[in-house]
Formats: sequence, structure tokens, C-alpha cells
Amino acid sequence: MKKIIREILNCISKIKKEDYLLVENLIKKHKRIFIYGTGRSGLIGRCFCMRLFHLGFNSYFVGDITTPRFTKKDILILISSSGEKSTCLEYARICKKEKGKILLITSNKNSELAKMADFLIDIPIKNSIQFGSSLFEQVCFLFFDFFIQFYIEKNKVKKELMKKRHTNLE
Repeated sequence: MKKIIREILNCISKIKKEDYLLVENLIKKHKRIFIYGTGRSGLIGRCFCMRLFHLGFNSYFVGDITTPRFTKKDILILISSSGEKSTCLEYARICKKEKGKILLITSNKNSELAKMADFLIDIPIKNSIQFGSSLFEQVCFLFFDFFIQFYIEKNKVKKELMKKRHTNLE
């Protein structure tokens, strides 16, 4: 467990404040925020999408039945360690066709998705003792949660307002 925690702390320590400022600027600038990732990255994307909704943003997870049409006023946030997932590439092509913007969260700055992205946040994964992309996914989850707290503090968001947007059907 200590080795995994060290991996996570080492990786998180390399993420820059500018990355949080970039996300803040992009979500404020665009009409709607679309988020997508496959597998565990997708689950983390759903968590982030939900918190953005709680903050009052129009956020959608791509593929959900209530996801509206993507337009040039929107941004697509893709979460992909490899930057090569076929579904992510297809959604990026649709985004580009509609003249929208793409923010890629990845650990592969040389991927096909990286070439298509307008903005990129590098999650610096080197080697991990964990299976698959676990370290990437853990760091993404924390990055997004840290961002939410950063946003709340910077913009003096009252948690009571967020609670009003939180479901009561649980």
C-alpha cells in the first residue's frame, strides 16, 4: 500500500497549478462541457461530470441518453491514458467536425488524440507496480477532485448552492 501511495504522491506532485487554471478557464468559457473516457477512466469522468453539475455547469457524459448535440460553443474533455482508444478518437473527430474544442487528459503526449487536442494535461506516469492504467486513473480522480476544491475556494462557491443541485432521490 505504501508503494502505491508513493506512486500517487510522486505523480500528483508533478501536476502544475496552470493545469487547474486551464480547466477553470475552459469550463467557464464554453457553453457546455462534454466528458468521455472508456472503462475506469469513464467512471472517473462521470464523477467529475457530476461535480461540475453540482457547481452549476451544463455538464454531460457522452453516451448518456440525455446528452444533447455537441456544438462549436462546447468543449469535449477526453480522459485516456493511451490516447489511442477508438471511441475517443471518433468522438474527437465529431468534435472537430463541429468546430468544438478538445481538452485531453492523458499520459501519452505523442498519441493520436494528443495531435487532435486543442489543450492537453499530461498525467506523468512512468512505471507503476500496479496493473493496467490504475495509477493514471487514481491520479485523474484526485486531480479532478482537487480541481473541484480549488474552484470552490477560488470562486467562493457556497456549498449550500451545491447541495441544492445534489440529488435527493437516493
